[in-house]
Amino acid sequence: MVHHNHSRRSGDDRVEIRTVRGESESVTHTILRGLATIEDVPVTELDPLYEQVETEALDALLAHANESDAAVSVEFTTPKYTVVVTHGDRVCIHDGESAVSTVGGVC
Repeated sequence: MVHHNHSRRSGDDRVEIRTVRGESESVTHTILRGLATIEDVPVTELDPLYEQVETEALDALLAHANESDAAVSVEFTTPKYTVVVTHGDRVCIHDGESAVSTVGGVC
């Protein structure tokens, strides 16, 4: 099951989406799915993610961290969003510069 959690702070135009990777889904696809959700477009209409981050290296780093049960957090920006991927392949996408979650202080 794929989960999305959208939130918007009252009096604030900031948008945040948090999503968890599906069982057979790559982290890269999870990020694209989140970006597509926040943009309200199909994944196929997004610019390639590899223009923003080395996707193969990201997938390899996170796979190794999960196998080693190591806590890892990777943050990068796209032209419109900040993306944070944390331990357990949780993905948070925020518009604006800060990637600190509005819930619990972390992604």
